[in-house]
Formats: sequence, structure tokens, C-alpha cells
Amino acid sequence: MSTTTSHPAVPALPVLAVDLVTDPALLEGLAELARGLEAAGVGALTLSDGGLHPIHVASHLAPLTRDIALLPRTDAVYVEPFHLATQLMSLDHLSHGRAGWLLTAETDPAVPAAVGRTTLGLQATAREAADVLEASRLLWDSWAPDAVVRDAEHGVYVDAARLQYADFAGETFAVRGPAITPRSPQGLLPVLVADTDRPAAGERAATELADGRALDLDISGGARPEQLAARIRETTGEAGVVGESRTVRLVRLVGLDLETDPLGTVAELAAGLHAQGLIARAPQPGTSLREQFGLDPALFDLDTARRSDRARLSSKDPA
Repeated sequence: MSTTTSHPAVPALPVLAVDLVTDPALLEGLAELARGLEAAGVGALTLSDGGLHPIHVASHLAPLTRDIALLPRTDAVYVEPFHLATQLMSLDHLSHGRAGWLLTAETDPAVPAAVGRTTLGLQATAREAADVLEASRLLWDSWAPDAVVRDAEHGVYVDAARLQYADFAGETFAVRGPAITPRSPQGLLPVLVADTDRPAAGERAATELADGRALDLDISGGARPEQLAARIRETTGEAGVVGESRTVRLVRLVGLDLETDPLGTVAELAAGLHAQGLIARAPQPGTSLREQFGLDPALFDLDTARRSDRARLSSKDPA
């Protein structure tokens, strides 16, 4: 079974995203803002840590929004990989297939100290980020779509023959699996690395394993559609394609001023970029994030060597 996904020859246009910082002071009005951005033609929100955990805030917004995708920008290193993968799967369930992961690799020494770990060097940080991404995909892919049978007559909730172990061993951790959460709507959540996070995340995670790039455009000082268009063309080319994992799948507006008409600002920028054919239109209801990004469906392929019910079989039992 492969833990990576194949990409179409011609990906979809990049999805427009707005980055929101998870400041507790903003939480009260965050759902209204998210729905307003959804109406303004934005395809995705990224949630960056501003005090509240990005996955928690994304989970709060999931049932309060309809079409907009939700990508927490969160650390892959100083975490428990099994729990991180499960939280992201749960977000995909809550959002009905609108979840993704903007992978970061934390370099602030206060973060490992808070969880009782020593600070990793840059090379070790990149290696662990790649390991966690691989382990997460194995966990996401550990339940077949039809594994839950809910056979009340025989008292069986799940068919163990339709589960498989993750069986991942990295340098600093191992995950056996399977996940404790049934397969989520997308199967494999799309994972992107922003260009600004690439040095810490490392080339393997960013270039070999990720599903694409997030191009960050800082609009904190004000920006016109023409300026952003020039930057997008400079980075992606007219067709929006630079090839495989280096494909820009997300154009992310960062530094949005929430004090002076944020919805008007974003609507103007979105309309201008749409008119020039540089970003995708807002998603139709029921569109998954994989579909927005032009990624192939993540099909389940049961690996009999990792099948979970084998643990209960003796050497004389058939596989």
C-alpha cells in the first residue's frame, strides 16, 4: 500500500485562503467572520496559533461553516503523533471532508521545554516532521471505508479484517495502530507546507511527502489585486503549475487587518484574482478539500501483512 497520493497532470487552480490567528479575544466573533469570508469567495481558512490550539479552533468552526476548508497550521514535532493524527481525522469528520493540515516544525525552544523534551537541531527537526507525516498517513489509512458494520445481532461493531496496523518506526517514536477513529471522509487529508515553514520542515516533508505548497502573501500593509497577481504569476507561472509536491495549491493571505473592513478587503482581492484566472472559484457545497486541490481520491488498499485481525490468529489459522 502506498501512503502517498498521485496527482493529476494538470492540478486545479490554487485555492484562496485567509489566515486567522487563534487569539482568544477574537473567538467570540470568529464564526461570523469565517462565514463572511466564505461568502466573499474564500475557499479555505488557515488557523495559526495565537493562544488557542489551531485544531481546536478549526473544530469549533467546522459545524458553524458550510463550504470553506479548514487547515490548522500546527506543529508536527513536539506532539504525540498518534493523537495528532486522530485530532486531524476528527476534524475531517466534523467538517465532512473539508479538513487539511498546514504542517509546521516548531523551532521555539520554549515548546519542547513545555512537553519535557530537549530541543532538536534543524536536521533532526526535519527528520521527525517527515516521520510524523508518514505515520499520520498510515493511521489515516488504517480503516477501510466499510470497516464499521454495526452488526447488533452478533454484537460486532467493526470488522477487524478491514483494519490494518500502521506499523511505523521512526528514529524517536513508533506507532503500531490502527487508529481509534474510523476512516474520515477524505481518507488521506491533504497536507501542505508553506514556503515560510519549509526550512524547518525540511526538504523531505516539503518536497517529497507534502501534497503541495502554500504561497503566503502578506497584506498587512495593504495590497491591491494587481500586486498579488504579479506575485502569484512570479511564483507559479501563468498556468499555476510548478510540478508535483511543489505545486502551489493554496494562496494564503496573511496579516489581514480585522479592524478596517476585513470582508470588504478580501472580497476585493478575491474578485480581482478570480477575474485574472489565478485562483479557483469558491467551492460548491459538498466539495472536499482534496477535490478543491485537484488531488485524486485516496483509495483504500488493504495490506494483508498488516491486517489487524492477524494478531488474533494462530500460526495454524489461515490468513
